[in-house]
Amino acid sequence: MVETAELLALDFFHGIHTEAMAHLAEEAEIRELAQGDILLHQHDRAIALFFLLSGRVQFLIHVAGMDDLLVGTDGEVGTLIGWSVFRAPYRHTLTVRCETSCRLLRLPRTAFMHLFEKEPVVGVEILRRVAEVLAKRLVYNRDRLIASSGTEGDPLVESAKAPISFAHGINFDAETLGSDLETTFRFLRHATFFEELPDKHLNVLLGIGRMVRVESGTSLFQQGDSAEGFYLLVSGRIELWYCGSDNRVCFFLNSLENPGQAFGWSAIVKPYQYQVSAIAIGPVCAWYFPGESLKTLCTEDPVLGRELMERIIWLIGNRLRVARTQMIAKRYQKETLAVCALLEQNADVLHVTSPLHKIPYLLENRLTLSDAFGTLELIRNHGEDETEKNLAALALDILEKVHVELHFYQGLQRIYESVANAPHEESPQLVRRHCMEKFQSLFRQTAFRIAGEENLPAESGQIFIMNHLENHTDNLLPNDFRLTLDTHFVSSMVIFPKYGEAPTRVVRKPDLDWYGFQQYFDRLDYLYVYPGEVDDEDRDRHLTREERNRRFIDQAGERLRQGENIIICPEGRCFYTEESPGPFKGGAFRLALNVAPEPLIVPIAVANFDKRLTHVCTAAIVFPAFKLSDHLQDRDDRQSLYDFLDRFNQRYRSFVKQAIDLAEEDIQDMA
Repeated sequence: MVETAELLALDFFHGIHTEAMAHLAEEAEIRELAQGDILLHQHDRAIALFFLLSGRVQFLIHVAGMDDLLVGTDGEVGTLIGWSVFRAPYRHTLTVRCETSCRLLRLPRTAFMHLFEKEPVVGVEILRRVAEVLAKRLVYNRDRLIASSGTEGDPLVESAKAPISFAHGINFDAETLGSDLETTFRFLRHATFFEELPDKHLNVLLGIGRMVRVESGTSLFQQGDSAEGFYLLVSGRIELWYCGSDNRVCFFLNSLENPGQAFGWSAIVKPYQYQVSAIAIGPVCAWYFPGESLKTLCTEDPVLGRELMERIIWLIGNRLRVARTQMIAKRYQKETLAVCALLEQNADVLHVTSPLHKIPYLLENRLTLSDAFGTLELIRNHGEDETEKNLAALALDILEKVHVELHFYQGLQRIYESVANAPHEESPQLVRRHCMEKFQSLFRQTAFRIAGEENLPAESGQIFIMNHLENHTDNLLPNDFRLTLDTHFVSSMVIFPKYGEAPTRVVRKPDLDWYGFQQYFDRLDYLYVYPGEVDDEDRDRHLTREERNRRFIDQAGERLRQGENIIICPEGRCFYTEESPGPFKGGAFRLALNVAPEPLIVPIAVANFDKRLTHVCTAAIVFPAFKLSDHLQDRDDRQSLYDFLDRFNQRYRSFVKQAIDLAEEDIQDMA
């Protein structure tokens, strides 16, 4: 037991009459915890509400197979902790740990339930204040999401109008809904928001609602507008967007497309301003409840008001969990991790037989990602209940970029197969052309910038050099082959459009057990260099190293004289963008000196191909071509060549820096 005055000293309870506070004070107690102590465990039963009196707490989300992820901290006196006592199924959605020693006020859930039964008006007011607290936390979490984003959300996508169906097999016609009371009543009865609401209350709500219909692209409401009403989706698709304070950066939150989904809760939660914008994607029908009518009902019938406010807390709580999940995805660049966290948080409301439980396992491997998306889409459209369908829809929203990555990865697989298994009658030149065309189609699905194309020589038959970047591990094919994206980008998007013919690459001779590499390179008729010893079974094993080098120069020189362009990465291995370029080897430059007529050397700098291409902008810049002999005092002096390579390598660092800046300009333009 604590003194009533100690409760009234908390901002949360200001204005509530003393008798009600005295009832709560009888069952309240003070708890003191040491630094590192756990106050609440995720998934534990929510049996008490806490208010922080001193100290600081951490909020953590558990993800299977990982340490708990920190999603926030709070040290404000009066901070409310454990709001799940007011939200079915009354399980905590995260873990709360003391960052410092803490002093807290504990109020058991039973004390609130007794008070709500005795004084329903007070119950409505307390629940309304809980909703306000959650609404403020939601704004805070979304602002953090915006701060970590820095870019606009994706463009709105036109979506076809889907048939209205429910898990119970009842179909509703949007054209008759509203004109027929029985049909409208059944619609409200099957909406998750009104689940288990007594019929008498549902009939009251039926009398104040009406149907609204809007065309594609219409805003049902804009963020910051006065919240006039609360909605239930009848048909179509709604996208929810959140914008930063300057309205320059907007973030896509999630989409609503299951009939009966609720939105616009700000109409009955102070300050009665919409927190997000709701945009119709395709024609939309929604059932609309005026906010003033709902607030009046809460005052005149506090029993109904309590039912509504508990559901509003449930709805805002869902939005809060989604925001935290999106923060995980943004912070860790792991959308799959965020979905695992989302499903982990909702494990206690899913049936044990739900297919959603296998999603984390399907997301572990890129080869089973398509199975994960197929399962989620099936559940979203035909799930066992609304909870399952809504979770599947949220997961698909979070995984949108992963879906794009999957398409990109599958595109790489198709390109590899088309080259490695090209018909024998197709010439290497034709195979290279088809390869270029397929890569062009793939790269056009990504963000990229190209500059300096005016520096491309008018005639072909030149040597193109470029810094070589690591491949992101996500692009590793099942046979351990990585299609080098930077060289294919330069080939297909820079050189091929200019000259109409695919260039020839110089590559390291693969080991014989790298059959997938050899098959791909052979079919494209690439030129090989030998970095070390030659395998006993290699057809060139009888040649000395000097003879192999001479043969390479002869073969490459002949192709250059025939008008083929050749791409060489003079570092000899890959580096990350920020470390690029590595030291240059002399092979590409000796080739230029040993071919008559002497070809031009065309430098190209690239950036960001070592990252996930669906998350960044890549860049390539063509710099002015030159003849190597013009920069050497003595073209036959080896030391003169080495001195030039040292100078040129340092200059090339500035080339790569310009490519990095060019990519960043694109990101800033998007923002």
